[in-house]
Amino acid sequence: MDFTAKLMRAIEKNNSLLCVGLDPVESMLPEGPDIYSRLSAWAGDLIAQTADLVCCFKPNMGFFEQFGPKGMRALADILAQVPSDIPIVLDGKRGDIGSTAEAYARGAYTHFHADAVTLSPYLGSDAVKPFLIDPEKTAFILCQTSNPSAVEIQGHGSPPLYAHVAWVAQSWGAEGQIGLVIGATQPQALADAREIAPQAWFLVPGVGAQGGNLALALRAGLRPDGLGMIVPVSRAILHARDPRAAAASLRDEINSVRASVIAKGRSSGEPAASSVPAALSAPTPLPTKTYQALMDGLFESGCLRFGEFTLASGRQSPVYLDLRRLVSFPNVLDMAVEAYIDQLVTLRYDCLAGVPYAALPIAAIAALKLRQPMVYPRKEAKTHGTGQMVEGVFEAGQSAVVLEDVITSGGSLLSSVRVLREAGLSVSDAVVLVDRGQGGLATLADEGVHVHAVLRFSEILDYLSNIGKVDPATAERVRAYLRAEP
Repeated sequence: MDFTAKLMRAIEKNNSLLCVGLDPVESMLPEGPDIYSRLSAWAGDLIAQTADLVCCFKPNMGFFEQFGPKGMRALADILAQVPSDIPIVLDGKRGDIGSTAEAYARGAYTHFHADAVTLSPYLGSDAVKPFLIDPEKTAFILCQTSNPSAVEIQGHGSPPLYAHVAWVAQSWGAEGQIGLVIGATQPQALADAREIAPQAWFLVPGVGAQGGNLALALRAGLRPDGLGMIVPVSRAILHARDPRAAAASLRDEINSVRASVIAKGRSSGEPAASSVPAALSAPTPLPTKTYQALMDGLFESGCLRFGEFTLASGRQSPVYLDLRRLVSFPNVLDMAVEAYIDQLVTLRYDCLAGVPYAALPIAAIAALKLRQPMVYPRKEAKTHGTGQMVEGVFEAGQSAVVLEDVITSGGSLLSSVRVLREAGLSVSDAVVLVDRGQGGLATLADEGVHVHAVLRFSEILDYLSNIGKVDPATAERVRAYLRAEP
C-alpha cells in the first residue's frame, strides 16, 4: 500500500491529522539496564498510548543518533512496534548527491521500513529521485521551516525561495509522492503553498513549544475537504504528565478547525471529499468561542464603551469602539492582530495597507508576523519632501489589502481605498475588526471592495449581555439604535 492510501486509512480510522513525533531525550526515559532498553520501553509505552489517536508517527533520527549504535538499533526495533496500518515518516532531512542519496534511501526503506521521509531540496532533483524509485514511498520536501532564521534563506527573492521550491518540487515525483514541510509558524507560506500545490500533503511542525498557532496554520493550509495537512507534535505530548490525554486534546482541537474549514468549503460551493470522517460533517460554531477572550479584552481595556458619542460621520451613537487604546494593552492588541491574520491568510495580496490611525499599529504587527510588506495612505497631502499620499515602497499594479479598525458607514475606509487606487495600487479586499452593521459593507461592495469582518457588533453585544457585562437596558438601547440607523 502506498503512503497516501495508508495515511488516508489511518485518518479515517482514528479521525485524526495528528502525528506524534518520537524525539527522545535522556531525562524522560525510564530506568533500565542500558540505553537500548530504556529507549525501547519509553517508545513502546508512548506508541501503545497514542496509536489510536494519530495518523502517523514521525521519529527524528537525530534524537536516536545521539545515543550511538544502541540508539540506532533501538530505533529499528521501535519502528517494528508501530501498528502496520499506521504510516511512519522518518525525519532525517537528508539531501546529497545521487549515490549517497541512494544509500540513504536504502537505509530508510530497507532497515527502518519508513513509508515517507523528509528531504532537503538544496541539491535539486538528483538528491530526491532515489527516494521515489519505489512508487509506494513519499518524500516531504523542506519548503518553509519553522525555525526563526529560516527567512534568511527561504524568504530570499521575489517570489521567495520557498514558493519556488513548492512549485518546482511538484514535478519531481508521481502523484502523491511529493509533500512539503512548512512550519506552523509560517501561515502566509502555508497559504501560498496551498495555492501553488492545491492537492499536496503538507507536514506542518512547529505547534506547541515552537509557538505555532494551530488554528491559524490549519485555516491557512488545509484543503477545502479538511485534509492535506499532517500536524506533528513532539514536546507538547512527550513532556505531558498524561501523553494520551495531551494527544487526544490536540486531535480534538485540530478536528474542530477542520470542521469549520469543511463547512466553509461547502458554503462556497467547493465539494468536500467523500473520505472525510462523518464526525467532521457538522460545522463547529467558531466565532464566539474563538474570540471570547478578545471581546472580553476590548471591554475591559475600555476600547468598547457605552454612553453618548459623536462618530467620525457626525452621527450620534450610544456605543463607541476606540481601538487606538489597544497600543496600551499588549495582550489584547496581540489577540486583535491574530484575529486579523485569521482573515488575511485566506486572501491574496502584495502588501498590507493600514488606515491611520487606529489600524496602523495593527497593520504593522500583522505585516511583521506574516513577513509581508506594508504601506499606508496619508490623511493629508505632504507639503514637503516627496509630497506623496501613500507611504511605503510599492509598484503600480500591485495589490493591497486594507486594514481598518471599525466600519460604520464605510466613508473613511472608502477614502483610503481611493487614495491607494489613485497611487496605482489595486484594492479588492479589506479587513476590519468590527462591522457595526450600519451599511458600510454594502458601500464598499458598490466600489468593488469585499470587506472581511472578524466580528459583528451585534455578536459582541450579545456576548457581553449574556455574561452580564452589559445591563439589559443598555443592550436594548444599543440594539434599537442599530436597527434604526441605515
